[in-house]
Amino acid sequence: HYPSRNGNVSCFIDRIDPVVYTRRHGADADMPGSNGPLNQSTLDDYERDGFVILDDVFTEDEVALFQTELDVLRASPDIRRCDAVIREPGSDDVRSIFRVHAISALFQKLSVDNRLAGSAQQLLGDQVYIHQSRLNFKPGFRGKEFYWHSDFETWHVEDGMPAMRALSMSVTLAENSALNGPLLLIPGSHKSYLSCEGATPEKNFRTSLK
Repeated sequence: HYPSRNGNVSCFIDRIDPVVYTRRHGADADMPGSNGPLNQSTLDDYERDGFVILDDVFTEDEVALFQTELDVLRASPDIRRCDAVIREPGSDDVRSIFRVHAISALFQKLSVDNRLAGSAQQLLGDQVYIHQSRLNFKPGFRGKEFYWHSDFETWHVEDGMPAMRALSMSVTLAENSALNGPLLLIPGSHKSYLSCEGATPEKNFRTSLK
């Protein structure tokens, strides 16, 4: 349903998958997420815009623990040597640590916290699993940007994810402003799929993640 990188000209394709499954698309009261933590107004915003921003989900003490843990992981020689670490191009600065829920007991606990997992179950109307987890560090002034992209196009073409029954969650552990590399989102862009031209180079992820 969502072709891409097949030699055709890039184009927009209408989304055919639901955005919110629970309470909208036949999910019954016994399905996971039917009584999740998100209210109806938040579900409506998510369906309209494709994202929601939730403030104060975690306490200041919890955020402080997460911040300490990310510093410990970034400084660990064992972690820096493992293939889950992506470095900035042209330097040894850590850009991202993948599989972080499998590396850190604290972030594994966070990944199944009902405030996250329960929200995902509510939006997707089913049990959930983690397709990808990572810490993004973005070193100040030296860190390369993350280009405009669609997670699903990559997961669909390179990983074989069949449908848009997925979502991304970000927990921001530093203040985001226009001056320090904020996450930019386009409201409503989730309603279209943008196919890409060209083909996927061999082991593309090793360079594209940089």
